[in-house]
Parts: sequence; C-alpha cells; structure tokens
Amino acid sequence: MKLKELIVLQALGIVLFVTLSVVLDILDLFSLTSSIIVFSILAVCNVINAYSQLIKPVAELSFYDELTNCYNRVRLHSKIKEYENYYTYAVVFFDVNNLKKVNDVHGHEDGDKILVEASDQLKYWFRYGDLYRIGGDEFIVVVPNIEKEQLDTIVKQWYQQLEPLNAQYNDAFICDLSYGVYYKSGSDTASFEDIMNNADKQMYTMKRDIKAQRG
Repeated sequence: MKLKELIVLQALGIVLFVTLSVVLDILDLFSLTSSIIVFSILAVCNVINAYSQLIKPVAELSFYDELTNCYNRVRLHSKIKEYENYYTYAVVFFDVNNLKKVNDVHGHEDGDKILVEASDQLKYWFRYGDLYRIGGDEFIVVVPNIEKEQLDTIVKQWYQQLEPLNAQYNDAFICDLSYGVYYKSGSDTASFEDIMNNADKQMYTMKRDIKAQRG
C-alpha cells in the first residue's frame, strides 16, 4: 500500500469518528467516555493498519541481502537463539573461489553476476533450511532437526548437480563453490558461533585442497 492510500484511510478514520460522535450526540448517548472509546478503537485500527502495510514490510526487507535475495547477517543474528534450542542442526559454510580475481580484472559488476549465479545454485537449500549471505563471497545455510546421514546425502546430491559459475572466463578465473559442514549432535554443547566457525574451517580445508590441485 502506498503512503497516499494510507493517508486516505487515516482521513476516512477521522471522518468515521466525527460521524459516530454526531450519531451518538443525536441519540443522546454522547459523552466523554463514549468518545474516548470510539476514538481509541479507531486509533488502534489505524496503528495496526499502518504497521501491517508500511512498517512490517520495511522491517522484513531489512532481513534480506539486496543482491542475492538471501537472508543477511541481521536476520542470522535474530535467529541464533532459536537455532541453539534445536536438539540437532547443521551449518554448511560456502565460499565462492576466485571471486576477488574476477573483481580485480573484470570489475565488481561481473563479480556481482558471479554472486547471483552462486546464490541461485545455493537456493537448492531453501527446501532444507535458511540460507544467508554473511559476507562478500560467503554464504551459510542452517539446517535444523536433521540426521547426519540424511545431511551427507543432501550435500552429495547438491554438489553433484553444480554447474560452472563463470563459463565465459578462462581457467585462470574458474569460480566455483567450496564448502564445509559441521553437524551439531544432541550431546554437543558448542555455541552456534563455534559451530559456524568449525564449518568455516572445514570450508577452508576444501578451498586449500582445490587450490593445491590446480597448482
């Protein structure tokens, strides 16, 4: 709803208040108490309407990364306590390899295209958990209430169906996704931050191995 439409609704509310006051006066029911009650009801309705039409959508937008439409760090921080209450959950940490080279040589516009391609392939995870972009080339997904064996199967299936992120560049600019997984079992007392850091370490191990293979 546009601001103009909201102003019209507010004006209609005032008109309705005046009309009800006149009716109450004609019926000889008008009093300070009745007018306060009517005004309060209309005020509450207007506040609810303003929140649902303007304030709430703006607040929800602040939870999303503008480029990729994934959740952002603001959203992640608001959900950490919820995640820590799960008996089991997993964090999968992703990184886009060689994005800096693309940015340095071809410019940030091309780098942004790579990030969008990466996020499109990561949206596979929407069906299993919450996907976040937490840094320039870093993403995580939090998968709640999942068995370790099921998680391993999902990770394998996802990785097998990945496509090249930037087929237009030569081998010097291969961009692909490294990932690391850390599974929090019911007996694990680590904090969410520790779980995420452990997944990050696993991701860097894969990233280092890929770099070594390519020489």
